[in-house]
Amino acid sequence: MVLLQLRSLRSWLLSSEHSFRETLNSIFWLSCLLGLVFVQFRRLVVRLLRLGRVKAHRHGPTVQHLWNICFYASATLFLLLYQALLIRPEVMRETGKYFPQYINAIFATACDPAKFEIVTVVLVSYRVLATVTQLSRGDYSVAFSGALNAALLLCCFALRLENYSILLNLYLAVYGAGEEAFLLAASRTVRPQWLTTFALLKCGTWIYLFLNLLPFEFLIPTLYARRELLPLKVCYWLWYCSCVWNSPLLKLLYHKIYHLHPHDCAGGGSALRCILSDDWQNFRHFRNLQQAYLELKLQESKQKVSKVTLTDMSAKTAYQTIKCVLTLKRKLKRMRENRASLEHQE
Repeated sequence: MVLLQLRSLRSWLLSSEHSFRETLNSIFWLSCLLGLVFVQFRRLVVRLLRLGRVKAHRHGPTVQHLWNICFYASATLFLLLYQALLIRPEVMRETGKYFPQYINAIFATACDPAKFEIVTVVLVSYRVLATVTQLSRGDYSVAFSGALNAALLLCCFALRLENYSILLNLYLAVYGAGEEAFLLAASRTVRPQWLTTFALLKCGTWIYLFLNLLPFEFLIPTLYARRELLPLKVCYWLWYCSCVWNSPLLKLLYHKIYHLHPHDCAGGGSALRCILSDDWQNFRHFRNLQQAYLELKLQESKQKVSKVTLTDMSAKTAYQTIKCVLTLKRKLKRMRENRASLEHQE
């Protein structure tokens, strides 16, 4: 069955015309293939981390950061070459005409639909795998944002907006590689100066991308695009709002409002570590274990106190009993002495 699906994926890659349903099927099987590659990548990296004597609870986040860095770096290099060698010459040629086909170059249609489809399938497959991983970790808002990003990519593919999709993914790949590098470096350091630097870099890159670059290059042109691009407007707005919701700025605000105790925060009460923390499931798991341990110790202490109380009560009861017995013996002894004295007088 798997071989048949791989053959169908190979035929899809070699063919030039196929339906949207076949594209979705290829995305599914390519996501499964990427999942197998990730499993092998995880095994290799875990072996290297064990040789480096890295603690076991750090293996999962480290592997995830390295996987994302490798993919984003590869995607950055490929998309940069794709944009420079295939799309930009076509865009420059079209914009040089007296009557260009499109008003804004960002909405240039695909110059090579077959290559654009392959690139879209690979990017969407990675987003699907990342969404499944985030759902398994409990990061539901981040997973929802990834799903919206995949829907945006499919919308760009359906509308043949090659320049729009490639440029957007190029910016996101550069930002993703930098963010994952900051998170990985922050997880390996304990110095406050370095943590401050990484947190400022993360917030600064996010502000530059989502508040300076994307609004003027994508958000505003999409808002004033023609009516035929209504699905693109909806997908982009939903995805952009989800990115703002998961921003480090709102994460800092959430930390100030709700993390009133160090046990409520994955960063241990530190706002810098809270911004740079990404392993919420492990934090909740260890917090639950710690809570269960404290409850167990409390129950054991209550049992010990009850046992001590029962022992003290038993000792008091025994003491009272012995005291009563001695008192009775004394009274009996006096009664016998009095009786003996009376008999002697008679």
